[in-house]
Amino acid sequence: MEKAKELTLPRALSVDNVLNHKFSGLPFEGIMRELFGTPERAGSWIIWGPSGSGKTTFNMQLARYISNFERVIYNSLEEWPSSSIVNAYKRAGLRQGDNVLMIGENMKDFEARMLRKRSANVMFIDSVKYTKFRWDDYERFCKLFPGKIKIWVAHANGKEPKGGLSEDIRFDSHVKIYTEGYRAFITSRFSQGGSGQYDIWPEGARQYHGEIDQQTKVQ
Repeated sequence: MEKAKELTLPRALSVDNVLNHKFSGLPFEGIMRELFGTPERAGSWIIWGPSGSGKTTFNMQLARYISNFERVIYNSLEEWPSSSIVNAYKRAGLRQGDNVLMIGENMKDFEARMLRKRSANVMFIDSVKYTKFRWDDYERFCKLFPGKIKIWVAHANGKEPKGGLSEDIRFDSHVKIYTEGYRAFITSRFSQGGSGQYDIWPEGARQYHGEIDQQTKVQ
């Protein structure tokens, strides 16, 4: 009778193993470090918000900032090519030399692109609805690219991500960003504060949220 093969289990880690484990994070600075901490170069993020909330402009601002540390690719399944993307580029200050690529292709072709050597380490996927993914597709895609940051963009239903998959991605994401009234509300597992806010368009954000700056009050 053949001897049963022993089941190979992953090695259990001691307290020292865990505490001494090294992570390679994005070296964010200033306000971005306060909001995001030092994000790992892996895992999912999600950005969602209603139309006209400044979401696309914020995406471009974030893409430009991350491109200081990693190559970024933005797959606009929904809007590319369009004047709204071009205008968001301009508002975000993107210029020749920034390490951000723009593409608009179906997920099968995008997956093949990302499997190439030297492909970007940070990808924006805009939007979840247009991927035509189910949860199994999402899991498979994430497992295919374990060492890349996947930033998923979604529509909103009130203040919640719209659609079952978008809701599930939110629970799975390390960084969650909701945009409303030109302001981004950020919750990050990597920041000490946990959450904070960033004004995409400061003047428009203060006006939308009914805020008056100190100088106006004095006058």
